Amino acid sequence: MSEDIESLINSNPNQALKIAQYLLSKTNTTDEEKSRVNFLISKAYKVKGDYSSALNFLFEEKNYEEYLSEEEKISIEINKVILLRELSLDKQAKKILAKLESSLSNIADLQLKSYAEVSIDIEKAHFLLKEGQVKKGIKLLQRQEAISAKMAKDFKELKLYFDITLGQLFLEETDLAASKKYFDYAINMINEQNGDNAYSKIDALYGLASVAFHKKAHKEVINLSEEALVQAKKLNNLFLQVKIMQLQSASYLALNDLANYKSTNVKFFEAQSETEAQEQEAINTTYNLISDEYSDEYAKDKSNYISFLYVVSALFLIIILICLFFWQKTMQRKKGLDEIISYIEITRSNLLESFSVNDKKHEPKKNVILKETEEQILSKLKKFENSKRFINKDISLAVLAGQLDSNTKYLSEIINTHYNVNFNTYINKLRINYIIEKLKTDPNFINYKISYLAENCGFSSHSSFATVFKSITGISPVKFIELLNQEKENNLLEE
Repeated sequence: MSEDIESLINSNPNQALKIAQYLLSKTNTTDEEKSRVNFLISKAYKVKGDYSSALNFLFEEKNYEEYLSEEEKISIEINKVILLRELSLDKQAKKILAKLESSLSNIADLQLKSYAEVSIDIEKAHFLLKEGQVKKGIKLLQRQEAISAKMAKDFKELKLYFDITLGQLFLEETDLAASKKYFDYAINMINEQNGDNAYSKIDALYGLASVAFHKKAHKEVINLSEEALVQAKKLNNLFLQVKIMQLQSASYLALNDLANYKSTNVKFFEAQSETEAQEQEAINTTYNLISDEYSDEYAKDKSNYISFLYVVSALFLIIILICLFFWQKTMQRKKGLDEIISYIEITRSNLLESFSVNDKKHEPKKNVILKETEEQILSKLKKFENSKRFINKDISLAVLAGQLDSNTKYLSEIINTHYNVNFNTYINKLRINYIIEKLKTDPNFINYKISYLAENCGFSSHSSFATVFKSITGISPVKFIELLNQEKENNLLEE
């Protein structure tokens, strides 16, 4: 009966879950069967977008480890990585991936080893995509392309996932022909399998719609995304629906179809609020599950009680901070549009002026730097500001001083004197101004996740970006984007 569950997972996860729950409720179900069913349940919940439940069942599998096959163990770890990555818990995901990669040498079966290597490289490519190292991700997967093709018969889902990931990488590289080719491969493969893999088909259709969006073929975008949306609704996956509606909304706006734009936008924001709550719940669940794993390891290693208490307290504090962050986001959503508009006007008119070298709140401090040296450093700073080097995550006072042929003392003093800020604030203002210009001038940026915007302008995390953005502009990045969308709509109505 587990074969029936597996055949339904990607097309009818609700029915798959009913059969699986029935099997678990039977008293004569063996532990070996339970291990298999639990894994299938986790996959069904992942397809539905219920990441919290999916993670619960994945972590439950540690109780049945002795009954799992090597392939299942690998698949479980890969699925953990995928879910944690989707929740932007990259550090935890990479830790699991590194542990899995280190165990490759223990796999005797060559086909299984190839399966594990390709699966690991796909996840590495996704992280490279998130980090903006697209070319590196493409090369990584192209080295595995011949192997993945040979595995297509025995590992169909892996081959689909491989082609869709390559399509996403080429899309980010704006190689639209190559991107479309791989998304078409995925669609053809799904159709050859009677088209019953709705989950992968949504990703492929969304990819093709994104290619059409780049080509400004917005009617094609609507058709493809509508087909994908129908499938996403069948799966009850809100995360996929939000992603699709966001693309639809942008296309309706480009077509000047205000009625459909407004209707889609309303549904988008309603669904987005719900997915944010689900995402927060899944993050809390993850930390609790990780906490339990740490507790188990403590018992096995017979660690001392104080160390255990420290770990649990630290995790509990993290959960509290996440809850506080979520509460703060909820409260911010209740602020009126008038308040946001007043903030954004200040941002648009004064951000650059407040950062001008000539805008000095105090008289320059007296220093021993030669006037000629000072002017040279200021000139080099101006060139640095006009470049994009400040979005490099590794930039520091020492690194910049080296690039400007100066020393940290002189550079720090000149920044403090002429900009009235310290080095960190100086870099943060450059990054925030850069991403604001991108949001205002490049319509694609409005559709990106906040985590991507943070990485694009040099911040190491979503939360630090949001904090700095608000401290400089007075509003959160989410509110900023909402207002830009509102202003676009208002401009269209006035025309």
